[in-house]
Amino acid sequence: MRVNVFMQIGFVSAESGQGRAKNVRNILLKNSVNIMLCAICWWAVGYAFAYGKTAGGLLGISHFFSDGETFDSKPWFFTWTFCLSAVTIASGCLAERTHLFVYPVYTAVVSIVVHPVVAHWVWGKDSWLNSRVGSPCRFLDFAGGAVVHIVGGLTGLIGAILCGPRMGRFEDGVQKDIPGHDVSSVSLGSLMLWFGWFGFNCGSTYIYMSDGGPAASSAVSRVALNMTLCASAAGMTSLVLASLLSGGSAGTFDLGVCCNGLMAGLSASTANVGFITPWASCITGTLAGLLYVASSRLLVRLGIDDPLDSSAIHCGSGLLGVVISGFLARPSYVRSMVDKNCGGLVYGMNGGTQLGMQLLGKYCRISGRNGFGGKRGGRVMTLWGGLRRWVKSDPWGSYVVRRLLVTIAWTALWSILAFSTLKRFQLLRVDQQTELAGIDNMEHGGPAYPEFLQRVQSSRTGF
Repeated sequence: MRVNVFMQIGFVSAESGQGRAKNVRNILLKNSVNIMLCAICWWAVGYAFAYGKTAGGLLGISHFFSDGETFDSKPWFFTWTFCLSAVTIASGCLAERTHLFVYPVYTAVVSIVVHPVVAHWVWGKDSWLNSRVGSPCRFLDFAGGAVVHIVGGLTGLIGAILCGPRMGRFEDGVQKDIPGHDVSSVSLGSLMLWFGWFGFNCGSTYIYMSDGGPAASSAVSRVALNMTLCASAAGMTSLVLASLLSGGSAGTFDLGVCCNGLMAGLSASTANVGFITPWASCITGTLAGLLYVASSRLLVRLGIDDPLDSSAIHCGSGLLGVVISGFLARPSYVRSMVDKNCGGLVYGMNGGTQLGMQLLGKYCRISGRNGFGGKRGGRVMTLWGGLRRWVKSDPWGSYVVRRLLVTIAWTALWSILAFSTLKRFQLLRVDQQTELAGIDNMEHGGPAYPEFLQRVQSSRTGF
């Protein structure tokens, strides 16, 4: 479990390296504030909402302030690192132009309202998703592809859109790169995150297989292998593809793209790493690398400034990993983890039903009471035709779809509410003078590298 916390060092290192030298103190401080406040919120309320005794399948209502918690099946410390990761992911999207006050606000919202509720729906045995759907399958999210990465990535994306791009990022319809100040920190941070991810995914195996034994040990080894292959395939794919797109055989090989592609593969693996085989992990990683490069370029085309590409890395890859389970989840692995006789579409064991669960669950963590089953020959129809017939013929289905429309927007709703309120009171973005001079110089008592500033000043005065 301690390895999970090491991921925060990787996040901070990667984000500070991607930022400019004039904002490093701000980046370091805001991440420290996020960690401390998230711990308090998760202890007081978040853990209870996520893993307490359910109230109508919507959220937990026990173990506030850890009262009566035995810390057996869902350790507080381990689950806190999941919530913390979602919070940290969003911070990268907002770097270099937002007030420090923004981070405690959205940290509290994500730690109390957004992540805990989604975690309860996806992982709670008595949640409305897992107890009411009436399906032989359940929504699969091994270690937080939806609960962590979609929540964090979407929160950050909405914040970046409402905050607007950094000054100089887009001028006269032309995008201009704003390189970070330390590529070595980016590379080291990415490798530290990779190391920490083993605790994230491998540790989650023991949540599913709490009895331990040889079966659990074998599953942990498989999870570690799958995660390594997925990350490697994604990093290599993104590196080569970006090079080809930058100029064919004469293109450059971008270390930053390689690091981000690596993390995209890790994010995708989080959703399905315990349910798929090694060859399926290679496919997932390759697709994650392709999707990251495409998503990153799409954000630029749309004029959205995400300094770390956090939304492209985490939200896009989280979605991909969730969907891949619907195609490639191996039935024996699903059965050993969640005790459901389901598998991906390629295996034919309730494959259409499982894929339908994944496609709906990635948005709202909900499916229909009667499922989307059918005989093997009609599996494909369950993705759309079955859903349409179900909604028309089943009054409960119509009710669930109405709930679906509300639940789809859960993360987006709270993110829009938080960031738009801050923007309304002019608390979201720093003023132009502060952004140009650097947040460190205006709000934190000076730069993180005073020697560097002294050398610049000396070169300007000729001394």
